[in-house]
Amino acid sequence: MKKLLLVGALALFAAVNAQTEKGNWMVSGKSEIAFNSTNAKVKFQGNEVSDVKTSTFAFTPAASYFVINNLAVGLGLSYNHSKTGDSKSDTFTVIPQTTYFFPVAGEVKPYVEAGIGYATNKTTEGGEDFKLNGLAYGFGAGVAYFVTPNVAFNLGLNYTAANLKYSENNDLESNTNNLGAGVGISVFFK
Repeated sequence: MKKLLLVGALALFAAVNAQTEKGNWMVSGKSEIAFNSTNAKVKFQGNEVSDVKTSTFAFTPAASYFVINNLAVGLGLSYNHSKTGDSKSDTFTVIPQTTYFFPVAGEVKPYVEAGIGYATNKTTEGGEDFKLNGLAYGFGAGVAYFVTPNVAFNLGLNYTAANLKYSENNDLESNTNNLGAGVGISVFFK
């Protein structure tokens, strides 16, 4: 009986570790509904005209492919909505990203991730729409808890930033920095 339990435990350990092997796929989604602190500064002709702090809602789906064991590259999409008073802002981001899972034993695997890409934003303030676009980047770290060999819950901290310019007037720019805690789920398959 002990041998059977040992063989079963080794098989489960191998199945969990096999999910981050070269050739596998990972599809994930994260939500940052709470625990965010956002600081957005808007400048016009080099002068700061607004310094807004607000809570946000963000959803970030991603698909990645493991190019080597424990290292996945992929594409992340992000939608972020915030509202403060009568102004609202919607940002859509496309970021190629990399994720590295540290090769540790057990169901819990720490990971780090980073990416850089493009963001577009539509802000409505005082009945007027402003469309901005530009560079977005971010990085983070967390842990993935494998509840089955193919499904993991993620808990992590991340930092994202966007440096955007108004498409009709380069004197108007928006620099957004976001530090957040997020929860998510990842599915691993061949």
